[in-house]
Amino acid sequence: MTLNKSFKILALALALGTVSANTMAANTVSQGETVLDATAAVVNNGIVLESELNDETNKLLAQYKARGANVDPITARKQALQTLITNSIILQIARNNGAEVTDMQLDSTLENAAMRNNTSVDNILRSMGPNLTKAQAREKFKEQYLINEVRRSSVRQRINISDTEVTTLAKALQHRGNVEPMYHIAQILIPLSSTPTEAEYRRVEQESKNALYALRNGANVQEVAAKFATSEQNADLGYVPETAVPLPFLPGILNAKPGDVIGPFRSSVGMHIIKLFDVSHSAISPIKTYNASHILVKTSIIYSDEAAVAKLNDIAQQIKSGAITFEQAAKKYSEDPGSAIRGGNLGYAAAETYDPGFAQGLQSLRVGQLSQPIKSSYGWHLILLNDIKVDRDSLDAYKEKANSILFEREFSEAVVNWERSMREMAYIHVIDPILVNNGVKLDSDNKETLKEKPQYDDADSQRYSEDAVMRN
Repeated sequence: MTLNKSFKILALALALGTVSANTMAANTVSQGETVLDATAAVVNNGIVLESELNDETNKLLAQYKARGANVDPITARKQALQTLITNSIILQIARNNGAEVTDMQLDSTLENAAMRNNTSVDNILRSMGPNLTKAQAREKFKEQYLINEVRRSSVRQRINISDTEVTTLAKALQHRGNVEPMYHIAQILIPLSSTPTEAEYRRVEQESKNALYALRNGANVQEVAAKFATSEQNADLGYVPETAVPLPFLPGILNAKPGDVIGPFRSSVGMHIIKLFDVSHSAISPIKTYNASHILVKTSIIYSDEAAVAKLNDIAQQIKSGAITFEQAAKKYSEDPGSAIRGGNLGYAAAETYDPGFAQGLQSLRVGQLSQPIKSSYGWHLILLNDIKVDRDSLDAYKEKANSILFEREFSEAVVNWERSMREMAYIHVIDPILVNNGVKLDSDNKETLKEKPQYDDADSQRYSEDAVMRN
């Protein structure tokens, strides 16, 4: 059962007033037997099913086992439900704003993902989970894609990076040269609410001390982190370049030795404890920039994906036949006015500065190659890759790298803040008997009648798909 169908079932039950959230279920047939799929949690107008929670819990337990961590099933189940609750909220935001992924867009996204990961579409669909039909796997991939797009588009609007910050970091990178320290670190985040009380501060401080003591006495970092996780996340962050380490942690990490546990550090999202595994010094990757031109055709309620793709295919045929040049076609047809006047040219830029869908298409091209229609969050594009330049020395190149570093550094914390605000504004009521019987409480259940509440934290989140810009 898809989340979309779940939402309809819940809405119908609420309208009729005859079925409580605790008894709501969907009947499925398995090997001739009727299986009751009950509700694990109510999230605004949606529900999380027990089957979803069981699957997510088993997946997390398998992941922890593969990392050598022995996480108890209740801890994994709590973390799994947190993930599913957040995903449900984000999907409701997407659908309330009319965001949808058409079959054509889904096919294009799957093909780009397969090309980027050097695999096949079938392998990607199989990775969505065991025992899923192809249609179910496509639906799950589509939901994950929507969640990632809404998250990135909404959080991007919260990040403001000044030219001074970019220039300062770019000069520091340029001065550093070609070698940069890399720190293999793991993080434990003990979250705080957006408006913590004095009692919450005291509780989190004590939990931080307990976690610090446990780690310094040999506890597994994954097992400790799992107790506080509010989403599906790996405590081991791998090797992080010094320039990408969050600034509050950097002085402690610079003075630490491999094996040290440092912290706790306070941030806007909670208390952090860092374990340093290793330090290495690696050559900085050269900065690759792409000179591309594009033609954008936007979609709307009255102009479908199919119509946009058909129009771009016709334009591409005209270009290939020599009836029109790409530059002429961009000036005539492109709906990106900033680049259309330049014949569609976007100049040199790192792929990371573009919308993810556009960037994926760009990176799959050879110099001189014209793309098939590529879908981004702004519409459909024809992309012509004019040139690739590897730049190791110029300040402009380092500015591109600095902008990317600053964006990703702020993005990771902004995501946690945004998701926390989403959960705090949502109606969440946990019903799962395993968690309830073990005293686990995640929700805002105040015994009030379930009613629809805002599913976005501000006007910017509501308009995430309207106000996005081509560059980060």
